[in-house]
Amino acid sequence: MNELSILEIREIVQTVRDVYDYDFSNYALTAFKSRLERLIMKYNVHNAGNLNRKLKEEPDFFDTFLFEISIPSTEMFRDPSVWRWLREEFFPSALNNISGKFKIMVPFCVSGGELYSLAILLHEAGFEDNVQIYASSMSNTAIDLIKTGQYDLKKTEVSEENYKRYAGNRELSKYYSIERYFAFRDTSLIKDIEIKKVKACDELPQNIKLILCRNNLIYFNPSLQDRIVRQLHNALSVNGHLILGIQEKINSSGSFNGFDNINETERVYMKKQLI
Repeated sequence: MNELSILEIREIVQTVRDVYDYDFSNYALTAFKSRLERLIMKYNVHNAGNLNRKLKEEPDFFDTFLFEISIPSTEMFRDPSVWRWLREEFFPSALNNISGKFKIMVPFCVSGGELYSLAILLHEAGFEDNVQIYASSMSNTAIDLIKTGQYDLKKTEVSEENYKRYAGNRELSKYYSIERYFAFRDTSLIKDIEIKKVKACDELPQNIKLILCRNNLIYFNPSLQDRIVRQLHNALSVNGHLILGIQEKINSSGSFNGFDNINETERVYMKKQLI
């Protein structure tokens, strides 16, 4: 297929907005363009015009579209130092003498890498009974894959190395089995986790103590980044914490300054009260 033009991308965005009321106009162009071209090749759609017609005429295909344009987390325990900080510093302090469940949110789930990593950490540290995890995804296809535990077998090697650097209690392979071309993770780890289909960060639970939103903002333009950060701020409880990806940062000189930076290296922010 030929490379998609800016006009063709805008026409696809307009179709999705008109037909399904989803707005991708504020997604970072380079990554969005790459995902669209990948989708067109993978499903033998051939060109942008055919994709537009398919979206208009085949509503069942839209969830596939949502899944394919989402960027999956590439591995488990990515940036191991973040997970060590959570295990050794954050959770022991945060869970000390709490009443009720400590609420955690993981938005933008696609492959479930962050979700399973978090579940393993909590299980090994003995914290799982003290927390309630909520997760969200744009796609039912992604939710189904996460719930079945299916994981790209090619990603297990780097995930194993990450887990070793994290210094987990056992081999990561103890948490998954291999069947033909896929790894299948132990779904008992996420049996009590609610995964909800939502648009972006709409309809978030409230009074969340910790939000893991890593490696998502980089795929949005500054306007959408700002809106999502505000939504995450609103969902957090007093002194709630937000963790972004290593390449992401909340700009204190920007239009929204609702967080204190408490760990620059790991991109950990704490909600401050706006007057």
